[in-house]
Amino acid sequence: MKKLLLFFTALLSSGAIFAQTDCSDIFISEYVEGWYNNKALELYNPTNAAITLDNTYRLIRWSNGSTTSNQDPLYVLPLTGKIDPYKVMVIIQDTAKPGQDTMVWLELRKKGTWLAPYDYGGTTPGGNVVFWNGDDAISLQKLLGSTWKDIDIFGEIGVRPLDWQGGTTGAWTDTKPYWKGAGAYLTKDQTLVRKNSVKFGIDRIAMGHYGDTQTGGFPDSFYALAQYDSFPSNFFEELGQHWCDCNINYPVAEFLSDSTIIKVGGQVLFSDESKGTPASYLWTFWGGNPASSTLKTPPPIVYNSVGNFEVSLMVSNEYGKNTKKRTDYIVVGALGVTEIQTAKSVVILPNPVTNNQFTVNASFAISSVQVVSVVGQTVYSMDFATRSREIKVQLNDMPQGIYLVKIRSAENQSVVKKIILQ
Repeated sequence: MKKLLLFFTALLSSGAIFAQTDCSDIFISEYVEGWYNNKALELYNPTNAAITLDNTYRLIRWSNGSTTSNQDPLYVLPLTGKIDPYKVMVIIQDTAKPGQDTMVWLELRKKGTWLAPYDYGGTTPGGNVVFWNGDDAISLQKLLGSTWKDIDIFGEIGVRPLDWQGGTTGAWTDTKPYWKGAGAYLTKDQTLVRKNSVKFGIDRIAMGHYGDTQTGGFPDSFYALAQYDSFPSNFFEELGQHWCDCNINYPVAEFLSDSTIIKVGGQVLFSDESKGTPASYLWTFWGGNPASSTLKTPPPIVYNSVGNFEVSLMVSNEYGKNTKKRTDYIVVGALGVTEIQTAKSVVILPNPVTNNQFTVNASFAISSVQVVSVVGQTVYSMDFATRSREIKVQLNDMPQGIYLVKIRSAENQSVVKKIILQ
């Protein structure tokens, strides 16, 4: 007990490990290290008020383990504009102009909301910033008084991770000590999305405890999976919105009149074809929402997570006769239902996945299913000559965690879903 008390006393005397407070300032919500110039950084405002960036916020690219990049104007990118409450800014390179050596792909350009200057090695302030390649640290800084302070740090300033051969073209990995090149790269050819539970950024105090095995939080240098979910290279679908536990304004499903029963986030999901008021409603949710329930007097239903959900409504009279079932697929985002999916709808059941088995149900004929791990490894791939809208997938004995499922239609269009393997 005395040793434990001394340990916590030492932590308190050196300053709190996490000096920042929940939901108080902008932080990095997504990092993209794609091929060529397909780089992006998403910043999220976790507060209930707009935050103006001009003359107050900037990005630093700490190149190749440097500790002095903040003194070189080429590696310092002043930010402008504002980020509205619970909204994001997606920063990409301004390489859309003809004549650039490698333009940002159109798919990523559509996601960008703020363009960083493309002037590597030139004279434009910040021209070298959005050029990270897996072995650079990035920090978001804020001007407090007359001092620039790191309010969020990606990677570890002053450390250049090695590659698997011991060279200097590597990245932080998933294997301790995370900077020596062992294991799978996490910050090179990857997309990293901040976990929903993260409510503030990493500052210098927290970074100073990397390698402090007593704390247990950040052992042996920067470990991306402690705060980020990992996705394969050139994965841009999560850009443009971020869900954080700071936002308590969850979308609500409500019952309306006899003619329009259910509305979520301002969009009507179901219309009641019967003439009378239904006697009961059976809601069925997947993906972390409330379990099925039969409601005689239906109250509002609050969604407690974002994602893709199938909603089924059972309507019957008081004797259980004349039952009607209506089903639709909805996408719940940070501001409510952002899309009602009817043309290209996919539901994976169960999710979380148990016993390495799940079923893919789609509104279209499925031509192939692929499952990819968070480090980009394909763990399942199957083409289907006989096209069906329902496919059962049996995985081998896989480690628990997050995986991506890519479902391709007969028209060669694809839908990507995230699953959790338990």
